Amino acid sequence: MTNAPMMKKFAKLLRNTDGNFAMMASILVPVVFIAGSLALDTTNALSMKSRLQNAADSAALATTSQLAEGNITEAEAIAYATKFFNGQIADDANAFDGFAATPTITLTKSGTGAKTAWKVEVAVAGSQNLSGMARFMGKDTIDVAISATSESARDGSNPLSMMLVLDRSGSMKWASGRTTTTTVPKYCGKKKKRYECGTETVVSDVPKIEVLKEAVALLTAHIEESDPTSEYARMGAVAYNSQTNNSDKQDITWNKSKVTDFANSLIADGGTNSEWAMKWGYQQVTSPSEGNLHSVKNGSKDPSRFIVFMTDGENSTGSEWMNDYVDSQTLYYCSKAKEEKVTIFSVAFQAPDRGKALLKSCSSGDAYYYDAESAEELTKAFKNIGEEAVKQVTRLTQ
Repeated sequence: MTNAPMMKKFAKLLRNTDGNFAMMASILVPVVFIAGSLALDTTNALSMKSRLQNAADSAALATTSQLAEGNITEAEAIAYATKFFNGQIADDANAFDGFAATPTITLTKSGTGAKTAWKVEVAVAGSQNLSGMARFMGKDTIDVAISATSESARDGSNPLSMMLVLDRSGSMKWASGRTTTTTVPKYCGKKKKRYECGTETVVSDVPKIEVLKEAVALLTAHIEESDPTSEYARMGAVAYNSQTNNSDKQDITWNKSKVTDFANSLIADGGTNSEWAMKWGYQQVTSPSEGNLHSVKNGSKDPSRFIVFMTDGENSTGSEWMNDYVDSQTLYYCSKAKEEKVTIFSVAFQAPDRGKALLKSCSSGDAYYYDAESAEELTKAFKNIGEEAVKQVTRLTQ
């Protein structure tokens, strides 16, 4: 609602011809314009600083992550960070008059191998033109300086216990789809007159069991590299065909190379029954002694616990042939493990639908299930599992 008396007083003031009003107006009007101009410049400066800070934070985080994951080299990091930062501020040239921003990237590296720690600092000097009234007062631009620092490292000090539950049934002797070439002696002639006449190249199929051995070696080597002092990671393994004997078990130990040796000794034969292997693996990884052993070595009574469950087939034995008894029992121990905060990775290696369904149900979720249809996909799956188990940590530090 309009205040009529107030409006009348304001109109009278405007009509006033006394010198006092004219003098006050001549003083106040420029002050009002200058104050408004400075307020606008201050708002623009704060907005520019906020955008530059966000861009620098993003560039620092992205660069440390890429370095830690091995996606870029140290030599490529500065160019990567600069390009990333410039991409983040590409639209700001239109938002601010005379906008300019120059990033300076500083890299710091410590440690080696999986223990490498990266520190990336993105320092930025930014500027924009001031308004006309501010320039009238003798200053053309307003400058801001910000910085962002991110640190990234593979957390090799994450205490963990891991059990591998591996299929060594007869189907693991089948061809994996990968072939290998070998040079062998070549023989000429017939029957008793045959003689060696040089060499020839022979192409042969690589059995699935051999690809599994390679995959286990990659996983084990990754965890071993992340724990060079053997005080944070413990690994064990159990294999199964139609049964699980004592010779199919490798206790959890600080010595990861024992798991590689165990896998390399596996022979593929027999049927498929994962029940007892899963039960033994679950019992091993959840044993109270795991916490006690970690506590002595690294001070943790609650290490991260993992099971890696792999098959290329489907369970073929139970209370009756081809029923779901063994699947149900396997799922029971998977559920028990997950209830005790065990993370289960499952890997299907050219498995049939029923085998895949079991593995999906056993896993800790879709992100923990791998469907490998080739030898390359199997080795990649085990490599990724190693990456997940040995978590990468990336954070802004300022």
